[in-house]
Amino acid sequence: MTLQNNAGAVRRFAKLARFGAWLQNLPNKLVPAPFRLIQIGSAYWQSRALYVAARLDTAGALAEGEASAQTLADRVGADADALYRLLLMLVAMGVFEEVSQRRFRNNKLSTYLRLDHPNSLRAMVLMHNSPAMSRPWFERLEQGVRSGGVPFESAHGQAFYDYMDSHSQRTAGHCVAET
Repeated sequence: MTLQNNAGAVRRFAKLARFGAWLQNLPNKLVPAPFRLIQIGSAYWQSRALYVAARLDTAGALAEGEASAQTLADRVGADADALYRLLLMLVAMGVFEEVSQRRFRNNKLSTYLRLDHPNSLRAMVLMHNSPAMSRPWFERLEQGVRSGGVPFESAHGQAFYDYMDSHSQRTAGHCVAET
């Protein structure tokens, strides 16, 4: 059965799409404008914190259950106090859970950062936040807006999909994070 032949399915999909758009806009309605701007302005920091946690495989290090910041630091090769601060930020964002003072465990969000999760998003987080993907945004966006050019092409000398094709070995999985 194709959607073109099923007007009911098309109507239901359209309603779901409108509901999804309403949900996405909900923070703009509930959060005061100055605070919402601060949230948006600090999203880069949040994204980078998530990237570092994924690079360190913190969720994988918590696969067996809860652990102290020191134990986690030993497992992932990090400084315990710095990792603790990173985890506190991620807990505030809803990623990971602090079960007691300086002890953490995975939660519903962080489990998707585990490599053994059937729907793992770790590789996607690593790719989106890799230097190759981030550089056009923080180095070339203003120039692209002023000139009409494409920031990604300006940074890499080729279109996005051409770049992905020519770097297929590095973009598969988490390897792109190391470019």
